[in-house]
Amino acid sequence: MTNVAANDPAFASAGREVGKIPVPVNYDIIRLFSEGLYKSPYKAIEELVSNGYDADAKRVHVLLPEEPEDGASSMAPLWVIDDGRGMDAGGFRQLWRVADSNKDGLPPPAGRAPIGQFGIGKLAAYVLAWKLTHVSRVEGRLLLSSMNFHDVVGRQNDAGDPVRISLREVEENEARALLAEIENRDAAAWNLMFGKERQSPAWTAAALSDFKDLYHKLSAGRLRWILGTGLPLHTDFGIRLNGEPVESSKENLSKIKTIVLGGDGDSVVDTFDGAERSNRGVNLRGVGEISGRARICEKQLSTGKAGEAGRSNGFFIRVRGRVINLEDELFGLEQLNHAAWSRFALEVDADGLRDRLLSNREGVRDSDDIRRFREYLHGIFNACRTAYEQWQRRKDEGLDIEQLLSAAPSTHVTQPLFRSVRSVVEAGAESFYIEAPGGVTEDDRAGWLETYESQAAKTPFEKTTFEKHGPNAPALRYDPATRALAVNSQHPFIDKLTGGGRQRDPATLFAASEVLLEGQLQNHRMDRTATGLLRDRDRVLRLTAGDAPPTAAEVVRRLDAAGRDPLALERAVGAVFRVLGFEYERKGGAASGPDGILYAHLGRHGKTLSDYSLVYDAKQTNQPAVPADKIDLAGLESFRRRAGAEFGFFIATAYAAEADDAGTLNQKLVADDTYRSLALLKVEHLRRLVWLHYRHGVTLTELRSLFEKARTTSQVDVWICDLQERLRQSEIPVSALLGGLEREKSDPKATPNVVAVRVKNQALQAFEPERLVARLKAVESFVGVRWLEVNENTRDVFLHHTAEQIRAQFEREFGDLAAESHEE
Repeated sequence: MTNVAANDPAFASAGREVGKIPVPVNYDIIRLFSEGLYKSPYKAIEELVSNGYDADAKRVHVLLPEEPEDGASSMAPLWVIDDGRGMDAGGFRQLWRVADSNKDGLPPPAGRAPIGQFGIGKLAAYVLAWKLTHVSRVEGRLLLSSMNFHDVVGRQNDAGDPVRISLREVEENEARALLAEIENRDAAAWNLMFGKERQSPAWTAAALSDFKDLYHKLSAGRLRWILGTGLPLHTDFGIRLNGEPVESSKENLSKIKTIVLGGDGDSVVDTFDGAERSNRGVNLRGVGEISGRARICEKQLSTGKAGEAGRSNGFFIRVRGRVINLEDELFGLEQLNHAAWSRFALEVDADGLRDRLLSNREGVRDSDDIRRFREYLHGIFNACRTAYEQWQRRKDEGLDIEQLLSAAPSTHVTQPLFRSVRSVVEAGAESFYIEAPGGVTEDDRAGWLETYESQAAKTPFEKTTFEKHGPNAPALRYDPATRALAVNSQHPFIDKLTGGGRQRDPATLFAASEVLLEGQLQNHRMDRTATGLLRDRDRVLRLTAGDAPPTAAEVVRRLDAAGRDPLALERAVGAVFRVLGFEYERKGGAASGPDGILYAHLGRHGKTLSDYSLVYDAKQTNQPAVPADKIDLAGLESFRRRAGAEFGFFIATAYAAEADDAGTLNQKLVADDTYRSLALLKVEHLRRLVWLHYRHGVTLTELRSLFEKARTTSQVDVWICDLQERLRQSEIPVSALLGGLEREKSDPKATPNVVAVRVKNQALQAFEPERLVARLKAVESFVGVRWLEVNENTRDVFLHHTAEQIRAQFEREFGDLAAESHEE
């Protein structure tokens, strides 16, 4: 059979010419109208279907071509076939009268008012294809015309005669040959045209061919939704796409509330200025009679595959049965409450808007009457939202741990969870509490999320475990791939909440609600700030549990008391290293392990080669110095290896024979390679390091060098003296650093950052960013986070007072402590 797409010239020469149709429009008008008004690949098809509706068709068949096989020169045409009134010679001429429609003057056939109004819909075809062909049967004659938009390219109005399209008449056998491919693609459409029993006395077949790039963005699923949502579907009008009927897109979901406009449930009409009840629904001043129905459902309307094809929520404003705001779900209103909006739909018939339509029939011209119309619609939404919130409160009253974790939980549980997991999957990066599932490609996302939401709707938390993630890690982690909730038993707040692990139910409820809190923050359009808020919340939880960071004065006092109180040294060491920038995990001096583990995180994104950790063992004795036989080098080395730490050290007030290089302990440390990662430190060493940090800022990288190079107390002495001399010779200009950060605060779109300030100040460029951050952290440890807050990972700095006020406060606090401790 003849393939029309491969043989378009067959249309131009078929049958005999019976006339010429002038197209009095230049190329620029076609291009501007079509590309300006119709930016969607679906508009051309929708316009052709609308023509069938306006022609009083009962049936419209849309046939999308398949992609051509390898070696094929072109694609088959896209056909739109209807059983409407058809077109005679006058109808063909009227078809190509641009911006001149006679539909308003026609009486509505069978009581059906036409959709078309402006006479420019055929120009939508230009966006999708270069050729638009029509074949029509009317009064026993078969007429055809074919427009090739290539013929109009470059043509201007003053170039002479307009483009003329050949109007041709063909015999039925020739028409059958030209349209033969339709028989294989849609037998019902073929029977409509040529069937013996079901042949329609009049019909029109429109074909788009020679497609442009925009056609390849067309999705059959979305087209089905648009045809089922945007066009009237009555008992006397049906559409079939690729042989399958197009059904109304309305979903059969459980409804919380339904409002019939103007009905008993429409309380808005009684209080709204300019609105009154009418036989049809509501008579709204300036708009006329409107009718419709609003609903709000228990579940979201646009989810899963249906949501990908097109929306089912929002406003659907119909003029003569056709939706005029498919791409504008809010119909010009501001963003509305997300939780209720995703469950809300309002269909309105408002034929009085016909004279206010824009030329592309997508939206209306703004005016006071239209704004009043929007206010009325907003009032209907608010009535539905109130009903939803009342329903939600009733659902939440029965919320318990079983329902929360596994027993068909409330949508108040699942929807925030779905939103936050979707955000993580689409970003491909974890959030504060939720892990990003691995191996999910961009093409897999939609399917993966649909499967996850289906499973999580029944059991959002498949299992809950209590794991040791460290005291500085977040309180919980949620893995959407397994739906497992891992509670960090070492988080100070969790430890407090469980009573040391004895009561786990409160912590389980808390952990689950924290995951949902992240989703609720995103529900309220706080996607970008949710992580920062949760991090701040984590700090508050730690403070509530009594895990406050030590102050500068407290650290020094702990060290001063360490030599007198046998229980103080262990905690004092942890406090000192926290001030120096380490994370501290207390072990409690158990016989089977060290007193504590210290973590130095230098990498900005997870563990790097620069990160390192330390184990330590604090030693106390009633004697002036700890005897050598109390220092178990082999035991600490074993602890270090089991903990995976790079270094280990002992800490004591003094060691026996510490200054004797030939002493047994010093010899083992220096000569035996087994203990090359261990060192002896004294309380005085820590005290000096703390003061150097307060005065100059000591970096974690510099401290790594201490444990790489020094073993004995004498070597530690030398290392600290060398560090002190280096720091004194390269004093950081703190005033310049704080002043630069203060100037950065004037930019409302950025947070003051150490690296940014360093780039702009030549004096600061002499120092590595890490050193500058360490100096600011030292200032922070004195003045407190109410004055200054430094993020070591991002190197962002938050100044809560002026630079001069912070500097003065630091000098005052430092001076008082120095005087109290007799330090310079």
